[in-house]
Amino acid sequence: MGNYVASTQGRLTLRFLPGYAPELNPDELAWSHVKRTGVARRPLRKGEKLREKIAEQLSLLRQMPDLIRSFFQAPSVAYIGDC
Repeated sequence: MGNYVASTQGRLTLRFLPGYAPELNPDELAWSHVKRTGVARRPLRKGEKLREKIAEQLSLLRQMPDLIRSFFQAPSVAYIGDC
């Protein structure tokens, strides 16, 4: 792996993160948003499936590129763009 990184002549940087650090992961920010604004705000109704509700929420999230970009601009994930 080190040889490959060296072969990129500085275009690739490895960042070693702790084994468990959800606050450093933009994916976790997306999931947190889905939980805060979707399934946690309204309990499932009779006959509703959690999987389908989450899929619906993720589909809505895909239509909000500015919001998705904001997950990558959060201070906790600044390491992503500091190159």
